[in-house]
This record gives sequence, C-alpha cells and structure tokens, in this order.
Amino acid sequence: MVEVRFLPADKTIRIQEGMSILQAAIAAEVRVESTCGGKGTCGKCKVRLQTGKIGNAEDLTPAEKKFLTPAEIESGWVLACQHILTEDTFVVLEEQKDAFDRKAGMRDSEKAWEHAPAIRKVALALDPPTVEEQTADWERLSRALPVDHVAFSRLVAASLPQKLRQGKFKVTAVLDGAKLLAVEPGDTISRSFGLAIDIGTTTVVAYLVDLNRGTVIGSGAVTNPQNVFGADVISRITYAAGGPEKLRELQAKVVGGINGVITQLTEKHGVGFDEIYQAVVVGNTTMSHLFLGIDPTFLAPAPFIPVFQQEVEIESRELGLKILPTAVVTVLPNVAGYVGSDTVGVMLAGNADRLPGLNLMVDIGTNGEIILAGKGSILTCSTAAGPAFEGAEIKHGMRAAEGAIERVRIASDVFVEVIGGTKARGICGSGLIDAMAEMVRAGVVETSGRLVTKEAQLEKLPPLVQKRLRGGTEFVLVWAEDSATGGDIVISQKDVRELQLAKGAIMAGIRILLREAGAEAGDIDKVLLAGAFGNYIGKESALGIGLLPSVPLERIAAIGNAAGDGAKIALLSLPEKERAFRLARQAKHIELSTDPDFQEEFINALSF
Repeated sequence: MVEVRFLPADKTIRIQEGMSILQAAIAAEVRVESTCGGKGTCGKCKVRLQTGKIGNAEDLTPAEKKFLTPAEIESGWVLACQHILTEDTFVVLEEQKDAFDRKAGMRDSEKAWEHAPAIRKVALALDPPTVEEQTADWERLSRALPVDHVAFSRLVAASLPQKLRQGKFKVTAVLDGAKLLAVEPGDTISRSFGLAIDIGTTTVVAYLVDLNRGTVIGSGAVTNPQNVFGADVISRITYAAGGPEKLRELQAKVVGGINGVITQLTEKHGVGFDEIYQAVVVGNTTMSHLFLGIDPTFLAPAPFIPVFQQEVEIESRELGLKILPTAVVTVLPNVAGYVGSDTVGVMLAGNADRLPGLNLMVDIGTNGEIILAGKGSILTCSTAAGPAFEGAEIKHGMRAAEGAIERVRIASDVFVEVIGGTKARGICGSGLIDAMAEMVRAGVVETSGRLVTKEAQLEKLPPLVQKRLRGGTEFVLVWAEDSATGGDIVISQKDVRELQLAKGAIMAGIRILLREAGAEAGDIDKVLLAGAFGNYIGKESALGIGLLPSVPLERIAAIGNAAGDGAKIALLSLPEKERAFRLARQAKHIELSTDPDFQEEFINALSF
C-alpha cells in the first residue's frame, strides 16, 4: 500500500501500489480534470509532485512527452492518468475557480404560468384519544385530511405517535397530491421548499425554491463529479458498462455532488433537509439514467435505445438525496436516446408549443440539442458537437472558469478578455468562437479552415499579427510572458478542425430540421440560445463562423439556463409539469445518424 496526500484539498488516501494518481484522486473524491477519462489523449490532468519520484524525460510515457513542456517536467509536473504510484507521494493540484454563476445565477424565464405546486400543507387540530375514544393514530389523522384516501406510509407512521403528542395533536400534514409525505408538530404552513436540479454532463446546478412564494431563494453549482471518467457521455456509458459496481460508482458521484450543493444551500438559507418536500430533475438521457442508477449501455451503439423514455417518479430515499426521505423526485421524460429531459425543460421554459411563427432553439453544451417549433409541430435532433465548445479536444481549451479567455478581438494585434480579469490559463467555448470569427475576418484563417501560409496572404496581416502565426500549425493568442501557465496559449490547426466539426454538426442538424419542416433559414422568426454557453456566446461571432443560420441579429436572443428554468416551472406548477409530459410526447425526433442527407449537409457546413 502507498499513501497519497492531495494538496491543497488536504485529503489523504491509502491505495494499492501500481494505481495511477487519477485512480487515487477518484477514490479520495478529489477533483482532477480528465476530459478523456484517463486514456491519456487530452493532457488536461496535469498535477505536480511535491514528493515521490519526479520523472525525467526518459521515465515519462509517450502521452506525458506529448503534453508536458520541458519546463513542466523539470518542475515535477506529470499527467495524473499516466503516473503510476510506487511510494508515498504528495500531489499538488492546480486550483481553478469555476465561473458557476454563469449558469447558476442566470435570470428566470418570464413567469407566464400558474403558480400551483403539487405540495400543499394542511394544519390540523385533532381531538386527542381517550379511554372512551380509542381510534388509532393513523386513522385519526387520515379522517381529518382533505383527501378521500391516503395510502399507508410506514416511514410516516413510524414517528407519527411522537409527532402528534409533541404538537399536542395540533400538527401540519404535508401532502403531494393524495400522498402523505410527513406530519410535523405545530403549524408549519409558512415553510415549504423544493429543489429544481439540472444535471449537465459538465455542470450540475441546483435551485432551492420557496414553494409558497414561487421564488428561487438560492442556487448553487458544482462540476459534475463524473468528469473524472471522461468529459463526454460516451466515456461514461463505457465506464458504466463495466458492471454494476461501476454504475453505482457513477451514480454515487453525481448524487454526492448534488448533496454537497444541497448542504451549502440549506446552511446558507436556514432550511432543514426535511423541509424540502419535492425535487424535479432534468438532464440529457445518459445523465438521467446514471442519476437513477439505470444501465445506459445500449444508448451508445445504434439504434441508441434508452431503458426508459417516460417521466419517472421515485422517493428520494431510494437515491440517497439529502432531502425529506419520502419526498417525490420527478425526472422529466426523455424524447430519445440523445434528446433528454433537459431538452424538455428548454421546450417548457421556451414555450415551444405557444410561440408564434417558426422558432429555432439551440442548447449547446457538451452535447448539442436542437428544437424547431412551429407550423403545428415540434422537431428535435441531437448532434455530437459539445466537447470542442466545452474545451475538450482543444489544445489549450478549458471550461468557463477563472483564467479562461472568453473574448478575442484582432486589430493591430490580438486583444483578449479573461474571466476573472486574471492572466489567461486557456480558452473556453465563447472565446474559441470569438477567436475563430476574428481569425477568419482578419485573414489568419481561410474559409476552408486552413491557417494561412502563403507570403502574399501573410503580407496583408498587421506586423504584430503576422508574428503570431507559426509555420501554418498554430496561432498565438497570448504570449508566454502574459499567461498564467508560463507558456504560449495558442489555437492550433487541429483546434480549428475540431471547431469546424462541432459547428458543422450543429448547422447540419439545423438544416435537416428545416428540411423536415419544409422551411428555410429566412423563415425563422426567432433563434433562441439556451444554456450558459448560449448566454455568453457572441452572436456576431456565431454567425461569422456559420454556427447559426444567417438571420438578422435582432432575431437571435439568449434565454439563459432554460433547462433549469423548465425544472423550476415544473416544480412550481403541477399543470406545467403535466404540460412538460405532453411536450415530450408531442416532439418528433429526427435521428441524424440515419438521415440520408446528413453527411452532405455536414460537409457543406464545415467551411467558415
């Protein structure tokens, strides 16, 4: 056995010799970035050895030689997925302040729905039993409730005698429809809370909601702890397919992450775990399966079949959520294998069935979901476009965290804006799109996607911009002396190709849906961008690289975290929750992988 201590997390774990640092980090529940799931293909899991064997170039794996600079090797940096532990080791993790407020703190959708939560509280004043009147506690309570029949609940009944007598038979019953969730001593009608949870592949967001007032009183977010098994859903499906233990591990990771956010919210806002009576959850189809602990194996291969498509209602105690054990957790329905309940949330919050005209909704996260609503139908599709936009497979790509370049402008030189106002560490999705649009406009990149190399092309560029082009293989955004990493931050030719593939897939999906609806880009009345990425993307840049169809700028609007908004609406309005169920059934899914025109549309959409 070897002992591994992680700093600054100050966590120590003993593991078998021969395991990797990444495996140790997973076991210690320490977050290490690993977008490729430990395959050694992304280079994102850099950590520094404070003690232990610090390798030289001869000791490193091919992956480490590829992704680590000589200066990093000299300073003791290794890739966590590649470095095998053979002795007690201190590992220093790179601290990264995530910009979670970009998703958790977005505005709510306009309230155009009835506030009618499923949870209701009823204050009761019961007659205490006597020798003459010996009605059992459960029956005494049941007869006073304003419902015809309440099913027996062993959990509620277990503490009922104490609750009744503690309140001197004046109690509050908590009902979800006709289901009795809890009995509380005294009058607690004024306190009633719920959770809306958006499980993203990259980020998990939870909203603490006051069910009485219909308002969000707090929100919190965490990087999805499953990310150590890979940045994309396929990596996680592959891991889950390894057996029941692997599946349980994935479920425990995401539930643990949610519980951490719940703890923070309840402590901050003075709410008890047992005062949270309901939760509504959205996520892509894979995330919904993993949250529920359901095997997603057959989502990966064609024909991409999920285990379930319908809405799921389950007691929180079955999942281990830190809320009232009898609280009902509703997972909104999926549409298809790669169009999940998060897309249903977008449709609900975005009023896909009520907006006039033809409306395009695009939710670009780790996966890209597209909705085309109008002319009496709702069409959906999904594209494998997200990893590039989330920073995966991009040389210096990263999430939207402190130190990420989020805006780029090219004039006499390159000018960048960085999240947090710090030195740049890498580039996030909105910065990548900005950079590409500017590079195309300035003539650094040809419309084909090739970095310019010809002398005549280079001469047209400003002198300082010319210096940033290196051998037709990369373009420097930030020089080493101005970066937080001590190395140049660049856009490589491979990065350009990755972005082309991602944006080409999105545009091809949009064109297929337009064809299916018998419409053209000019017929679109509104383009609504959902999600954190959509909220921060530069509209001009998105149009400039061909990510979105060519429509006037005023027709493009960001609608915030619409998936999370949909979960909130379903939590606060039973009629709207039922409408979400109907929207999922109404939507028609177009499977792009079998569409005969997709490949041609995809190729046509690659150029800038």
